[in-house]
Amino acid sequence: MQKKIIALAVAAAFSAPAFAETTVYGIVDAAVINKSVTGLKSSMFAISGGLSGSRIGVKVTEGLDNGMTAVAVAEYKLATDTSDGVGTARQEMLALAGDFGTVAAGYLQTAGYDWQVKFDPLAGSAISPLQNVNAANLIGTTAVAARLPHALAYISPDMNGLTLAANYTTNLTDALVQPASGATTGNKVTAMMLSATYAQGPLSAGVVYAGTASDDNGYAKTTDMAFAGSYDMGVAKLMGTFQTNKTDGGAGTNNALSLSAVAPFGPGAVVASFAKNSIAGGGGNDDSSFTAAYVYNLSKSTTAYGALNQINAKAANVATDTTILAVGLRKKF
Repeated sequence: MQKKIIALAVAAAFSAPAFAETTVYGIVDAAVINKSVTGLKSSMFAISGGLSGSRIGVKVTEGLDNGMTAVAVAEYKLATDTSDGVGTARQEMLALAGDFGTVAAGYLQTAGYDWQVKFDPLAGSAISPLQNVNAANLIGTTAVAARLPHALAYISPDMNGLTLAANYTTNLTDALVQPASGATTGNKVTAMMLSATYAQGPLSAGVVYAGTASDDNGYAKTTDMAFAGSYDMGVAKLMGTFQTNKTDGGAGTNNALSLSAVAPFGPGAVVASFAKNSIAGGGGNDDSSFTAAYVYNLSKSTTAYGALNQINAKAANVATDTTILAVGLRKKF
């Protein structure tokens, strides 16, 4: 009997907590698009992630005796149109939440990611004008700005509509670099991101700062600022964003702005969004993009959608037009 009790105790010590709640969740999004590009043949493709990136995740929460909650999340990309199966991580984090707010560590979705999801109605889609003109830089659109490796984060509790967040990565690359003392090349790069979001009634506003630094002088500093606001008028919700990006020693400041509207219509909504960038250094390299879409809610977890996305990209004042027609279905679980 004593051996049996010991065996049960050992098993309990290495198993999941008895009172932990585990949730499996995800999105499967499939679309058919027709893509036309200046000088190329029009082509049809079946893709994954027309409206939202396909993903699968596991979330485990456990209430602790002191009123705090322990949270673990592991979420991964899905490529539902190929044989790749489960792809790279979207987030892998461990957090502790309480009246003080939330502290987290791991591979984290950032305050920049949260900012874009809140103020871009097509964030994470293949038809987001803001992402289409910001594919190479700016907050919320790249792996550096949207997700951070080796990261620490703090998110404050809601303070009468105001929420503050701080993200810090101890090393912006996957490698754990530890260069020789006095080295001016090969140093690790750290990054800090700070955000403030206010939401009260129909009004929301947000600001994000992101800056990189190195442990020596071997890297130029890059600074990003992003501002956004939204107002829900009932008949439509209006949103706008403005971003800047500058690197020390670079050609100047890159800018991007977006204007969007979401209007309820029947069991769904009409979405219109426009974005434009201005790339430093001149040369006629500015891009613009526009999307008109209808999102139809078949149920609380199933959405059908159709969209027209137009992209005008300029390189040395030579324009290339891209037109995307998309029809798809998104299922959440």
